[in-house]
Amino acid sequence: MLNPKIDKRNISKINRYGLFAREIILKGELIWSTTENRIKKISLTEFEKLSAEDKQIWIDHCYQIDDYFQMDVDDTRFMNHSCSPNTVDFPVDDPTMIVAMRDIQKDEEITWNYLPFMNPYQEFPCNCGHENCVGVVKKNATIKRTI
Repeated sequence: MLNPKIDKRNISKINRYGLFAREIILKGELIWSTTENRIKKISLTEFEKLSAEDKQIWIDHCYQIDDYFQMDVDDTRFMNHSCSPNTVDFPVDDPTMIVAMRDIQKDEEITWNYLPFMNPYQEFPCNCGHENCVGVVKKNATIKRTI
């Protein structure tokens, strides 16, 4: 379930479409939580049996948790990656929610770190523009840290 203070807009500098705060969202406030009717889930074995066209849809939009690919079927799928996101997974060891990492201002884009959940088939240039940008978003990529 996506926080009702968030809407999809066609103005993202990261990837055209993105999610934006309609009003201030406070640190710790729920951004998204998992619900069965908002997520499609398939095993790696099921994925291998898909047609090439269906595989590509999953590759473009899914994330991996353990041995399953999961895909959001609501506007959450428009939350773009950033190497300096304003959200964080909660709880960290078994994420079932995404919460605001800091206060998010009205009209600010909502971003999330994709890297821990990338599927092994997906790779794309990172457009976040952060000084520690990973450059290419892919499984096992690491965000550069400055000292």
